[in-house]
Amino acid sequence: MGKAMNANNKLTLALQAMDKWFDRQKRVLPWRNDPSFYRVWVSEIMLQQTQVVTVIPYFERFVARFPTVQSLAEAPLEDVLLLWSGLGYYSRARNLHRGAQEIVKNQEFPKTRESWLAIPGVGNYTAGAILSIADNQPEAILDGNVERVISRLRKVSREKGESLYKATLWTISKDLVELGHEHRICPSNLNQALMELGATVCIPRNPRCLLCPLTEICEAYKSQEQGSYPPKKKPKEWIIVEENLHCFVNETGEVLLRRRGSGEWRAGLWDLLEQKPQNLKVKPFLLGEIESRHIVTRHKIKRSTQIWRVKNVSGSEDLRWVPLKNPNLPMGSALKKTIQKVLVEFPGILSS
Repeated sequence: MGKAMNANNKLTLALQAMDKWFDRQKRVLPWRNDPSFYRVWVSEIMLQQTQVVTVIPYFERFVARFPTVQSLAEAPLEDVLLLWSGLGYYSRARNLHRGAQEIVKNQEFPKTRESWLAIPGVGNYTAGAILSIADNQPEAILDGNVERVISRLRKVSREKGESLYKATLWTISKDLVELGHEHRICPSNLNQALMELGATVCIPRNPRCLLCPLTEICEAYKSQEQGSYPPKKKPKEWIIVEENLHCFVNETGEVLLRRRGSGEWRAGLWDLLEQKPQNLKVKPFLLGEIESRHIVTRHKIKRSTQIWRVKNVSGSEDLRWVPLKNPNLPMGSALKKTIQKVLVEFPGILSS
């Protein structure tokens, strides 16, 4: 009983030290100003599998264009995708748009984990982050940064399987935020402190343990096994994708793009054509071919693109001529890289 109380007291003191550390060391991030449900939700969706430094300018542009959930819900999906263009994982943008429409329909933001989980694109971590940061509810979180902190803190192993490993981490995260809440550490600060610690101090390689407020209770630090935690996952299994595309450029320097349909990969985004148009009145002239390689989540993509000079192809709702140098349509990074490569390797393509 005495040992348990002593351990609990040490943990409480460590959490209080982390709370003070966060107040002193936290980064200035745009979503931390006015942490409303809307702003926290948008930032957390953007931060899924994306680094903070990448997200900041996208977040600022996004909330400037869509300052409220109402404005986002009423916007055309193409406008949302255009602002998201280059950030990747475009299902996040589509889910955010659908989620905004559901929230407006319900006339309020969700207030419980269960109701947030019903919003498209929101999982357990995102629900906990929104509720704790925007509403100070003692809800658990577990992203990659928090996983690293907790796994080192308690030397959590994967030996008994991935599901038990994750369940253990979630339980510890829940215990930490609830204990902190009992001792008047606001959940918003505690959860953000865990994330900040993982992002800036308890980093994957060469963690800065001498700067960490939790060293007194960190089991990995005591045994000098920080490098063994989190335990390694099984190697990623890659999916190989080969795409054969056609880049049609007309005599005025415009490129013909197709909007990908519902159910297709990258739905709603514009890309090059996979087949030649049927309404060619004049046979196109092949200028050459380029190759590019891209990685998207578990996909390794090889794109082979034939470059054609063409004319007399009519557009349609999902087939559009746009300036090759500035398409200004929602598109993925693969198409952006392809266009840049075309402009470099075919410098005369904009000439008539």
